[in-house]
Amino acid sequence: MLRLRRSASLGRLAARAGVGVGGALALAGGVLELERRAVCQAKALTTAAAAATPPAAGGALASRALTLYQYEICPFCNKVKAVLDYFDVPYATVDVNPLTKAELKFSADYKKVPVLTAASPDLQLNDSADILAHVLTQLKEAGALPERAAFDSPEAQRWSAWVDKQLAVYIYPNITRSFHESQQAFAYVEDVPHFSALDKLANRYVGALAMVFAQGKIKKKYNIVDERAEMFAKLREWSVEVGDRRFHGGDQPDLADLSVYGCLRGIKATSTHAQIMAETDLQPWYQRVEAAVGSSSRISRT
Repeated sequence: MLRLRRSASLGRLAARAGVGVGGALALAGGVLELERRAVCQAKALTTAAAAATPPAAGGALASRALTLYQYEICPFCNKVKAVLDYFDVPYATVDVNPLTKAELKFSADYKKVPVLTAASPDLQLNDSADILAHVLTQLKEAGALPERAAFDSPEAQRWSAWVDKQLAVYIYPNITRSFHESQQAFAYVEDVPHFSALDKLANRYVGALAMVFAQGKIKKKYNIVDERAEMFAKLREWSVEVGDRRFHGGDQPDLADLSVYGCLRGIKATSTHAQIMAETDLQPWYQRVEAAVGSSSRISRT
């Protein structure tokens, strides 16, 4: 009925425009053909998205109370979150105050992020590499990682380590080039539920200023001269590595895809991220990974 009414409307429009009945029918046929193609394209996109979607996590890992202590913009924390999100593993996050680190008082010897804790049995894991190794082992045991060799191949592990040692080190100097950019980076503190008004104010101003002053030390530590140009050079390395593939992992993202994606997703609210998307060829790949990861499996944030 909808198509008949649409064809009749097209006929009236054609008559007003001086087009004959044959022209109106041709026009209607063209519209219906476009509709058919749109439906086919939608089905193809749905099929592709389904192919890139991993099996849901199950077993012991999904039932454990996982808590990730983090900074929202930390590239190492975001690597972990990207993997948890991709496999639909529920987790809670606790934002650590960068100035006081009071939330890590339970950890006697380790005061960095990320830290992952779990109940039943009690567990504390420090550092993204150790956390991801544990998570992937648990996923495999739960049957949610049927192709572990492909997802966590030596090549995928090599590029995940590359993120830690070569890409992530450029994030900090690039989001702290000025006080304005540092404030962009610290804007997330406004959304941290347990931060007081004073905590938020201190981080937005004192924390942002401290980041600007520390930028030079970070550049010196890693022998960085031009942080923007060198970061873009690293991103070109990744772009060349992915090449014409949908993902580094082929038809589905692997650990390398999620590691690079997580690193970049963490600074999504900054002008640095906007420039990366605008001035590199990574945006199509980034959007494919974003679609494959889907919505966050984070269940709470404190």
